[in-house]
Order: sequence, then structure tokens, then C-alpha cells
Amino acid sequence: MKKIVFVDFDETLYTHDSMLVFTRTYFGKGRYFFGMVILSPILLGYLLRLVSPTKAKTTWLRFFFGGMPKDKLASIGRQFALHEIDKALNRSLFDSLKKEQEYATICIVTASAKEWLEAWTEQQQFDLIATHLEYKNNKLTGNLHGKNCNAEEKVRRIQAVYDLAQYDCIEVHGYGRGDLPMHGLAKTVQQDE
Repeated sequence: MKKIVFVDFDETLYTHDSMLVFTRTYFGKGRYFFGMVILSPILLGYLLRLVSPTKAKTTWLRFFFGGMPKDKLASIGRQFALHEIDKALNRSLFDSLKKEQEYATICIVTASAKEWLEAWTEQQQFDLIATHLEYKNNKLTGNLHGKNCNAEEKVRRIQAVYDLAQYDCIEVHGYGRGDLPMHGLAKTVQQDE
């Protein structure tokens, strides 16, 4: 039996929002909380669903990382991935995935950026489908290159990478509302741990 497992990252496999933890880890609590205050109108709008996830994300990225050289973001992202992610994993889900990896393909499908996840997924030998960031002149603009990998975009990207008809079993782990469309691909759905 050929099996594939699609797993959301933030607040499913990882117990927090990785973009926020990555930002706080790099800039420190002072600058992080200063940014939270400055960006509070956008963040409040996002929480009230008045601001789209993409608008909130690009505003955050532009404020904290806009203009950062691509190689610097890659370097700090790699450090975060290899030294911080393991500290906040959903251990029971992670352990289950590592056991399933013996006979299944594991793919992380996330709205987070590959810049701070890719080194970890490579280390774990998991596939990764993530949001792409935009660079101009090798500097981060704060915009996304393409769409935010969330909700229906997760499904579209999965279908662009995998021929799902080749799998006898498709399992999905995703606990957020942005994961609901991805559940429609599954032949087995895991919503609760």
C-alpha cells in the first residue's frame, strides 16, 4: 500500500506560530514586542478577521525583515531550523510521523516560509511545500512570491507536486481553519491528538 501523509506545521506539528518564534529568537524580546505594538492595528484586524492572513504576514515580514539580504535570512533561518524547532514540537505527532516514515512519504504543507523550515525538513527527510518569499536584488521585499500557502492554496500546491491517484492512503494532520481544504484530499483525516 502506497501512503502519503500531509502535515500542517504551525500549531499542528509545531506548537506555536513559527514566524513569530523565529522573529523573537532573532531580534530578541525587546524589538519583538516593540514591533507587536507598532503593528497592533494590523494584528488586531487579523484576529478579528478584518485583515487577510497574507496582508498580516507581508506587513510583519516587511517591518522585521524587509531589506535583509537573502543569504543572511537563509543563514539565520537555518540556525533557527536546526537549533530551535525541536524545542517546541508536538512530540506525539512527531514520533508518530517518524514511525510512519518507514512506509510513507511525509510532506509538511505550511503557510510559513521555507527559509526557516527547510533545513529542519531536510534533516528529518520530510518533503516541504511552503510559502515563497519575494526578493529583489537579493534582498527580501516583505512580499510573497506567489500566493500564501494556506487554505485552498495548500490543495493546489499539493496537486501540482503529487499525483494523488498513485496513493492508496492519504492522511492529513492539520488543526487550523487554513487546513480544512486539505482535509478534503484525505482518505484518512487526523484532526485531534
